Amino acid sequence: MTKPSSSGLPATGLPATGLPATGLPATGLTVVDPGLLSLLIDSGRNAVQRFGFCESGPMDHDAYWWANWLVGNASDACALEIMGDAEFRLDVHAQVAVTGPAASLAVNQQQQADWTTVSVSPGDSLQVRAGKPGQRAYLAIAARWAVRSVIGSVCTVAREHLGGLDGIGSALRAGDTIPLAEVSPRLVRTLNPEYRPNYDLSAPLGVVLGYQHHAFSATAKSFFFNSDYRVSSKINRMGYRLSGTAVACSNRSLRSEGINLGAIQVPPDGQPIIMMRDRQTLGGYPKLGCVVLSDINRLAQAVPGDEVTFKAIDMNDARAAYLLKLQKRARLTRGTV
Repeated sequence: MTKPSSSGLPATGLPATGLPATGLPATGLTVVDPGLLSLLIDSGRNAVQRFGFCESGPMDHDAYWWANWLVGNASDACALEIMGDAEFRLDVHAQVAVTGPAASLAVNQQQQADWTTVSVSPGDSLQVRAGKPGQRAYLAIAARWAVRSVIGSVCTVAREHLGGLDGIGSALRAGDTIPLAEVSPRLVRTLNPEYRPNYDLSAPLGVVLGYQHHAFSATAKSFFFNSDYRVSSKINRMGYRLSGTAVACSNRSLRSEGINLGAIQVPPDGQPIIMMRDRQTLGGYPKLGCVVLSDINRLAQAVPGDEVTFKAIDMNDARAAYLLKLQKRARLTRGTV
């Protein structure tokens, strides 16, 4: 982690890779084909929303976390978030892993086991498929990433011109090379299917009602919790717009306020918008509630045309479910969270 500057803002510089600012390796991972979109990410810009920067971080935090665990990285290490079919060339000895719903990894066109650590050699070609168009795969590499952090993170946020390989929010392009330094070989790990995240959208997404829910009539809330909503084509890392039964709200004049991950904003047309990782820091639309943290990763892997439903749950039950998930993960990984 970077130390705060005297202004209170996190300082820029290299993340905790142990690499000096000079003499960085010129080789590492070369982008042959970025697919639809390939981004450098880490765990995000924590505690800087008050300065006007978005949280960022991986859209599917579960898949990102497991990818890093599979190769023995720290839980906040750099990784790639990939949409579409991408190809890379690795110029160092390393171990890699790919995660995500229906994501797959091939090395030199040879298919590899799912959710498993794979050893690769210099010159090897990696082909990553992210499943359905619009879903995301995560590529983790056991190495020290020589990438400069901006405001405490390498996360790529195009809207804010922050992060990424160039430091100004650009997505990865063909020909880009990410400098990597080799680390000692590590244990090979596999995550069996029964322990992988559940991406089934047939189960409702949990919602904790917010303090503004009284602005929505009992009828409006009943419509929302008893209707199917379709994920529209208007989705990105900032938010997911849904289409379905309009939700009416009596309060349309609100002051802008902080926006939480998963917040369900309802604009004047009544079509809900779920706020995601790159959401704006402030918003003035009324909010019905918030999709719980345990379910936000399922939504993040939804694609246009998928249908979702919602159910209201108690705040304490939502917290207990999330803590139980972390406890199960810690037991499975012998203490790693």
